[in-house]
Amino acid sequence: MSTNISTRLFVDPQSNNLPLVVNGDLTASNDTCVPLKEPYVQGVSVVPALIALENLLFLIAVGVNRNKLKHNNVYRYVASALVANFVTCLLGFYHFINYYHGFEPTEPNHWWALRKGMTMAMSLVMCGNIGLLIYAIEDSTYVVGRSTTVNHQHRSMDPTLRRRKAIFLICIVWALPTLWGLLAMTDWNCTNRCNCTLSYVSGKSICPDSRCSQIYTPMSKSYLLVVVILWALECTVLLMLLIRSICNVRSAFNDGEASGKKKYGFRKTLAIYKASHCVVFALFVIFFIFSAPVMILFILDFAMPDLDFSQMVVNCVSPLPMLYCLISPILVSQRLSGLKSAMLMAISFSRTKVTTRTRATPDKSTTAALNGKDPATATSV
Repeated sequence: MSTNISTRLFVDPQSNNLPLVVNGDLTASNDTCVPLKEPYVQGVSVVPALIALENLLFLIAVGVNRNKLKHNNVYRYVASALVANFVTCLLGFYHFINYYHGFEPTEPNHWWALRKGMTMAMSLVMCGNIGLLIYAIEDSTYVVGRSTTVNHQHRSMDPTLRRRKAIFLICIVWALPTLWGLLAMTDWNCTNRCNCTLSYVSGKSICPDSRCSQIYTPMSKSYLLVVVILWALECTVLLMLLIRSICNVRSAFNDGEASGKKKYGFRKTLAIYKASHCVVFALFVIFFIFSAPVMILFILDFAMPDLDFSQMVVNCVSPLPMLYCLISPILVSQRLSGLKSAMLMAISFSRTKVTTRTRATPDKSTTAALNGKDPATATSV
C-alpha cells in the first residue's frame, strides 16, 4: 500500500534521506532518476512558450513584408535579434517540458550537454545582436552624412555591399557563441561525471564532482566562469560602442550645421537618431539587468563551493533573461514604424501599405537641403 506525503517542487540537496514523491506515491527508490511530475513545472513552461510565440509573430510579420522592408538594413539586424529571442525561449520551453515528461534518456549524453551549452551561448548571441543594432544606427547615419557632403556615389552607400556586410556581421555574431556552445560536449564539462539528466528521488546532486556546477548541470564551474568573463567583455564593448556612436552622430550633424548645409530638415533627422540611440540604450540596460543575476550566481558557484544555494532562488533567477526577450520586440517596434506596421498587418490580416520612417519620401525642403540648395528657391517636381 502506497503512502502519500506532502510534495515539494525542489528538495534541499542536504536532505539526502528525504524521499521525493513520484506522482504522489512512494514508488521509487531514493537513487532513481525520474522526471519531476509537478504541475508547477508545466505552469512555468507556459511563460517561455508565450514569449517564443510573440517573437515568432514578429518574425512572420517581417518575413511576409520582407519585400517592403528589405531596402532598410536595420530590419536584417532586427530579424537576427528576433531569431535569437525565439531560439532562447524555445530551448527554455523544451527544458521545462522535458523536466516534467522525461523525453530524453536519463543517462548523461552529448545532446544533453549541447542543449544546455547552447542555452547558455544564446545569452552571448542576444548581447551581440544589440551591438549590431548600434552599428546599424551609426551606419545609417553615416550614409545620410555622406549624401550631404559628396556628389558621387560612395562605395559604402552601395546597397549590395551594405547587405553583404549585414549578413557577414550577423553570421559572426551567431558563429562564435555557437562554437562556444559546442565546447559543452568536450571533457572540459561534466557530462562523463554526472549520473542523471533529470533529478534523483532523494534530491541528491546529479553531478557530485566538486568541479561541476551545482546550479547549471552538466557544465563545469570553470566553463561557466569563462562565460561570465565573455558576457562582461561584451557588455563593456557594447557600452563603449554606444557612447562612441552617440558622439559620432552628434559630431557629424554639428559639422554639417557649422558648414550651413544641414540647417533645413536635419534637426528633425538628428532627433530621430537620438531617439533610436535611446531605444538601443534601453535594450542594453534591460539585457544587463535581467542577465546579471544569473552571472552573479555562476560567480558565487565558482568562488564559494561550500555555499548552499536555495533552489527557489536559482529557479526564479534562471528565467529572467527571457523577460528581455519579452520586452525587446515591443520596444523596438515602437521605434521602427515599418516593423510596427508589419506587425499590425499580420495581426489584422490586412494588406495595407507598410510605412517606414527611414525611407519616407522627403519633402521639398529636405530634398533641396540634400542637394545643397536653398529650400526657398526649390520648386516642386
